[in-house]
Amino acid sequence: MKTVFRSLAVLAFSVLAWAELGAAAHAQGLALPPPPPARSAMEQYNQMEFHAVIRPNARLVPRVSGNPMQVKAAAKAAADLQAPCDVIDAAPLSARPSSKPEYEIACRNALGWIISVSADGKPQLNDCVALDAGALAAGKAWPKGMICALPGNAAPVAGLKPIAAKVAPGCTLSNGTFLGGGGDPPILRYEIACKDGKGYIVDNPAPGSTAPLSSLTCDEAKAAGVACTLTDKKRG
Repeated sequence: MKTVFRSLAVLAFSVLAWAELGAAAHAQGLALPPPPPARSAMEQYNQMEFHAVIRPNARLVPRVSGNPMQVKAAAKAAADLQAPCDVIDAAPLSARPSSKPEYEIACRNALGWIISVSADGKPQLNDCVALDAGALAAGKAWPKGMICALPGNAAPVAGLKPIAAKVAPGCTLSNGTFLGGGGDPPILRYEIACKDGKGYIVDNPAPGSTAPLSSLTCDEAKAAGVACTLTDKKRG
């Protein structure tokens, strides 16, 4: 048995603003630069692949992309926390200025994250799948807005694809959920479900952790006292 555990916001001026600028430029005989291109953020996947995945839609607050300076600041914060993320989009959680801003980040072909401030005032990372699981469990008690809502994170489960590919190369991911985290070195535990009915319990190293990636099939997990919930256990 294997080792056991460890939308799109476009930055563009309004049509009215461009019309006014165009009129002024024309009057002065000046050439107006083209509108800035759409940000390359980011529906990274076909959301219909994950149409059966339940999201806490009642707690979702649509979030638009931040400006380039905000995206850069979020990427730096993510790097400081050793988030496994090539940041492709980001946005602050609040429009209010803060000395400790909080962000949502979307990552290229990987889990998205929210960078928030913990009770002790330090920045912390929570991935989008974990936040969805928490919101679904807490219901109305969950803080509104503490959910991933950038276009690149519209189907958070898709961020588990790279992990699924490592532990089960033949798995076409269909669903997934967060089961918990902790340990020393720390891990983040997920259940992943494949379209062929198989499933796995996966311990993925937490950001900055030296823990190895490990997994069990659902049958192996059941024998170890950890039940799968997303798949037919007989086929685990």
